[in-house]
Amino acid sequence: MTDPSADSQLAESLPGLRVHVLRGGDWGASVAERIEELGGVPVITELLRIEAAADPAPLQVAADDWNRGAYEWLVLTSANGVEAFTAAGGAPRAGARVAAVGPATAEALERHGFAVDLMPSASFSAAGLAAAFAELFGVAGDEAGAGSPEARDATLLLPISEIADHSLENSLRELGHRVTRVTAYRTVTVPPERDPFGDVDPTDNLRAAVLVTSSSAARALAEHLDPLPNETLLAAIGDPTARTLHELGLHADVVATTHTIPGLLTALAQFVAAHPNRLTSALPAAPILPPYQRTTPMTHTDRSQAFTSAFAPAHPHARPRRLRSTPAMRRLVAETQVQAHQLILPMFVREGLRDPQPITSMPGVQQHTLDSLRRAATEAAEAGLGGVMLFGVPAVRDARGSGADDPDGILNVATRAVAAEVGDALVVQTDLCLDEFTDHGHCGVLDQRGAVDNDATLERYRSMALAQAEAGSALLGLSGMMDGQVAAVREALDAAGRTDTAILAYAAKYASAFYGPFREAVDSQLTGDRRSYQQDPANRREGRREARLDVAEGADVLMVKPAMSYLDVLADVAAESPVPVWAYQVSGEAAMIEAAAANGWIDRRRAIEETVISMRRAGADAVLSYFAVEIAGWLR
Repeated sequence: MTDPSADSQLAESLPGLRVHVLRGGDWGASVAERIEELGGVPVITELLRIEAAADPAPLQVAADDWNRGAYEWLVLTSANGVEAFTAAGGAPRAGARVAAVGPATAEALERHGFAVDLMPSASFSAAGLAAAFAELFGVAGDEAGAGSPEARDATLLLPISEIADHSLENSLRELGHRVTRVTAYRTVTVPPERDPFGDVDPTDNLRAAVLVTSSSAARALAEHLDPLPNETLLAAIGDPTARTLHELGLHADVVATTHTIPGLLTALAQFVAAHPNRLTSALPAAPILPPYQRTTPMTHTDRSQAFTSAFAPAHPHARPRRLRSTPAMRRLVAETQVQAHQLILPMFVREGLRDPQPITSMPGVQQHTLDSLRRAATEAAEAGLGGVMLFGVPAVRDARGSGADDPDGILNVATRAVAAEVGDALVVQTDLCLDEFTDHGHCGVLDQRGAVDNDATLERYRSMALAQAEAGSALLGLSGMMDGQVAAVREALDAAGRTDTAILAYAAKYASAFYGPFREAVDSQLTGDRRSYQQDPANRREGRREARLDVAEGADVLMVKPAMSYLDVLADVAAESPVPVWAYQVSGEAAMIEAAAANGWIDRRRAIEETVISMRRAGADAVLSYFAVEIAGWLR
């Protein structure tokens, strides 16, 4: 158990300190030996036990597949995983690559004849290993790392604990790799055979510490040993474990910067050495990092006391209903609100109409003439909306969507009209996509095979962007889902001096059945579907990935579409986006409400309000909704 970061000068630096180890076996014995070398008194209290997977077959299959060359990389996050994988028949293979989370895992691999190709340089954790892969393969898998020949789309085998979270595999997938996760072993929580603190007089000035070496150990500690004596130090092996302790109502007094057992003991020894004459109970609280910082620190005993008082059946002390008692009270304490300026109205204008044309599948929504469009835009501005999104329906279409960048095309004419009418009162936005303008109904131009040609489409988008900006659009809604569309449009705008024109990137736009009424609204000529460029409804991480790419390419705002069935994606994107995030309550979502309300099945107003506030609650800074003007009226 060597570690280059361990301080060789720390001999006898834990004098008399009882150090509790939460795993037994050979592992626990080796940790106890190191504690004794530092002058401490090890107390092994087995709360965690490593067992074979309940079903060993998947691991055996994975090991066989590895041996046959089905995977390019073997990724191990613990020595336990190494032992389980090799016991299942996994063996070193010429030409294969191996990654280890840290020195202990690397040592176990080397004992079995594996050469380790990749290991974090400092942070020996899942996050550190993900960062090492990102450096090797390039951020988001778009480019190889500096000086690296590595390519994306590698096949990775990840034998891991049954209870391990999915952060590492998610990060690897976001780099563009194919990851197969297989349960290698189980980490089982077991109750202690005896109370390790039972022989301690609580009035004594006890000096004791507990080594918390994983998130599962933190959970086992909270389940079986909390509350702890107030004088007990908690030493976490790294930030993720400290964060888990915090979520459980416990506080890590010591957090190792090197995520190894020697590093943890070194950090504990340094802490004790820095406070030689002070009891743990009197020590100042160690700083908590922002990701798990709490407003009011909780002691080791607070959590159980809080639960006891909050859920005592005889006389409830907590009565949340007090804050729901009246409409005024509910309004006062509402966590999420909708305001008119957070709403955007989509509008359709059709070339050649003499009168507005109702859209049968979207009750209350029309295809506008230029005159009725102006009036509707004025109404939207008077209602206090934040903006309008314009869609054009041309009279003539062709394969390349020529009307899209024609200055006299319906969308650009309408944009000039609306910008002149209300451009100072709200944000005039335009849909930048070819589907309304093509005779095949796809969002881009087609190649000889009939497939959408991504890069040829980008050239059309550049031209459309300049035409729409010239017409007065303040924000371009890039909805076509072409790779690189944001970068292409941003480059064209900047080169033309249109640096003030903003870009709304439809970062997470899914191939959805809820667009059906929209097809009628734009008189779509589409045959087939758009699944080759819009996102698969099965994929959550894909939305986050594309959002990151769009931000990197220069997007000013991100869009998630549809909204109601993709609130998880909306919340994910909103949680990490450095730019505003909007949601689109699409045509089919609105149509469902209208149809159900028309049949008397739901309360229409309440359903509209509830759906829009759910989007705001999930993180949307603004919402595109066909109900926008109506909602604004209710808010007055």
